Amino acid sequence: MQPDPDDPPPPYLGDHPNGVHWSAVRPDASVDDDAEADDFSVEGTTLRVMWDEGAGPLWGEEGLLPDDPAWLRLALGLSGVLVADLLAWMRDMDAARERRQSQAPLDHRAVRLTERLQAEVGSRFRVTFHP
Repeated sequence: MQPDPDDPPPPYLGDHPNGVHWSAVRPDASVDDDAEADDFSVEGTTLRVMWDEGAGPLWGEEGLLPDDPAWLRLALGLSGVLVADLLAWMRDMDAARERRQSQAPLDHRAVRLTERLQAEVGSRFRVTFHP
């Protein structure tokens, strides 16, 4: 007897490394590439190092770029050290704002980060700092 194609598939019960688990997705189910694929493209030729009320640290021509370290490494080819330094700068900017401290000293750090970013992306992008 063939299963009714309108019925949902049975749950998958398998042997996960930590024992039996349940999943709504069958192991042989195909995944829609468009829905699941991460977009690692950056439109345009300009990047900005910028903090804006807790958002940042990098912006493209179409707006805020993801701040996920893996995305930054894959999409822009950045080193882990630079990604960590950019995210630390963003956290420090957030903290300075919360404490109502001047962010000006952190602007000098951002200029150095901008220079490092330009060196890592090469001629692919023109990198600027927007205070």
